[in-house]
Amino acid sequence: MDARKKEIEKLDVDLRRLDHQITAGCVEIGRLASQVSPPAVNTEELAKYLNSAVTLQNSITGLQADIERIRTLVQNLVALQKENEDALRRRDQILRDRQARFMELGAGAFGLYRKLPEGAVYRPIFEDLLKLDRDVEGRNAELKLLQEQENSRGFFDKIKLKARKVMVRGEINRLDRLKAAAFETAGAKVADTDLARHADGGLRDLFGSVRELKGAADSILTENERRQAEMEDQRHELGRLEASERPDDRIRELGRRIESLTKELDVIHCWTGQLFLERDLKREVPDDGVGAKVDEVATLRDTIRRKRQAIDRLKAEGEIEEIQRKEKERRARRKQFEEEMRVKERQIGTIDIEINVGLRRLDELKRVVNGEMPYIDSPPLPPLPDLYPPIEPPPKS
Repeated sequence: MDARKKEIEKLDVDLRRLDHQITAGCVEIGRLASQVSPPAVNTEELAKYLNSAVTLQNSITGLQADIERIRTLVQNLVALQKENEDALRRRDQILRDRQARFMELGAGAFGLYRKLPEGAVYRPIFEDLLKLDRDVEGRNAELKLLQEQENSRGFFDKIKLKARKVMVRGEINRLDRLKAAAFETAGAKVADTDLARHADGGLRDLFGSVRELKGAADSILTENERRQAEMEDQRHELGRLEASERPDDRIRELGRRIESLTKELDVIHCWTGQLFLERDLKREVPDDGVGAKVDEVATLRDTIRRKRQAIDRLKAEGEIEEIQRKEKERRARRKQFEEEMRVKERQIGTIDIEINVGLRRLDELKRVVNGEMPYIDSPPLPPLPDLYPPIEPPPKS
């Protein structure tokens, strides 16, 4: 590759770089100009471009806001769901702590009930405990009777009585277990009554702590209900944004739309910048940044013009050299063809002489045949010129 072609390639690279810079510069001019309100300009075409830019930018901003809102809603839902789960775990622990106090509360409340003269109103709560108490007293009385009988009986009767005592003690243990469960059940029921007003000391404090724990558990439920309502509102908003099912897919879809609109906006900005350059509209936008960028792009365009002129000059010079080279080759070939034509002409002249000699000999031979003259050998041909002189080869291209 000769130096001229290398120079053209280098200039082509520069042109592509400058074209890219000019495009970017036009986009920047359009971006700066789009900050001006369309009604503030006088050129109709410029106002149209600015209106289009405002519309596209508003669409992009709206889609970006939708993406941010979707992300915020998803994060909020995750956070609210975790808060709900944590709160429910706390509530479960509070209820377990409360339930752990029901047996103590039921036992204390039962003792208090039995001391109250006006305790009949609370009797339904302790009915099972009263029955169990009677059953336990009956079993204890039976056990006492068996013990007395055992002391006064013989050996074999004592064996029978001992077996019966074992059975009675087992029944008493079973009743004690039932009584413990009944205390817990009674404690759960009495916790929500006004029996606490008759209590004092530790039992009153126990009533208070059980109610406080219930209040804490109910407060958690109330707060969770509020969070659930908030989550439902946010899910509804996600549905409005078409992101309730697969928010990540919706975000990617919105991102693709933003990318497409951004390209359209860049095109509008580029057209706006080109309009500034073609119409010299710097006066329309009183902004030093726009004017400076227009001057910068104009300088780049002038540089491109000079580089294209340089490319045109190099191409013209190369074509001139090629035409001159081919013209030299063609002249050499023409000279060769002329020389070949002269040879052919000499060859034609020689053939004409041979034809004439042959015709004269033919007449003589006819006269011999007719007996008009004797046969004589044909005389030799006269010497002929050199028909094929050496030809100089054409110059190499």
